[in-house]
Amino acid sequence: MRHLALLAICALLLMSCSGSPSLPMEKFSRFLMGTLVEITLVGDSQKTKPAMEALVTEMQRIEKLASFHTPSELTRVNDNAGNGSIKADKELLKIIAESLRIARETNGAFDPTIGAVSRLWQFSGPVEARLPQESEITEALKRVGWEKVKIDLTEGTILLPEKGMALDLGGIVKGYALNRSVEILKRSGLSTGLVNIGGDILALGEKAAGKPWRIGVEDPRNHQGIVATTEVKDRAVFTSGDYERFFIKDGRRYHHILDPKTGYPADKLRSVTTVGPIGATLQPLGTAAFVLGIDKGMKLIGSVEGARGLLIDSEGKDHLTEGTETVFRIKQQ
Repeated sequence: MRHLALLAICALLLMSCSGSPSLPMEKFSRFLMGTLVEITLVGDSQKTKPAMEALVTEMQRIEKLASFHTPSELTRVNDNAGNGSIKADKELLKIIAESLRIARETNGAFDPTIGAVSRLWQFSGPVEARLPQESEITEALKRVGWEKVKIDLTEGTILLPEKGMALDLGGIVKGYALNRSVEILKRSGLSTGLVNIGGDILALGEKAAGKPWRIGVEDPRNHQGIVATTEVKDRAVFTSGDYERFFIKDGRRYHHILDPKTGYPADKLRSVTTVGPIGATLQPLGTAAFVLGIDKGMKLIGSVEGARGLLIDSEGKDHLTEGTETVFRIKQQ
């Protein structure tokens, strides 16, 4: 897969910083949460090995909680759409509540109820992606609308009022897993590590003294090329791109980032990369920015304290949010 090839390139970049770490480095990779997960931890093996195991266990747990395509607590909620309020796992409800908050703040540019439409496209499912009929999309869009979802955190219940409604948390759950990773690493006594979940990255501490982690931003039209790099310490990096899961039909590119208003892939940008504080809800904001386009997308990213963004438009031109010049180093063509 092209996206996995990208991750290999990023891994090479990450490990290419000059200088040697003063502590041993433990590396791990496995297919988890529907994507390739790469973990690099710096520290004594008596701490890093159990931390690795704890991270894997946690990601497996989150997958069972919030997977859209394999049996999970989320699929149980979706299967009960139209059956009235049901009890659900409170942790899942909190993730859903956060996704609804982002949906409200972005006026639906990010909308977790897009699941009714994303089921049709099948970009990240077990079978090959397809181009749905326009009539299918029109019908599915009737079941999209974040404001329809009702959650009672006190009672631990959720209501999806219409048959066929479905929540897809793919645009927020990797960020949630990265935030959980921070807690696990700190409990393990580690202050330095890098966790890469399908290109969304937690960079904790520095790779070596005075040497921050270096992250590469892929060229959306050349999976072996890098358009920019960023050096980060105690930051999270998220990328949404039209090159991650896509197919081309009759000369048109169809990808997995769907516009909740139209049901079709958003076409204003090629990619959005955000860098910001650990713990901020950056993953869905990047997705919303991708849907909104350059002007509104840059404004949205700029509204988050400490967040910076690199947006590449549909023509391949780079756009940086205010104050980003020192965060990204653009590669000269």
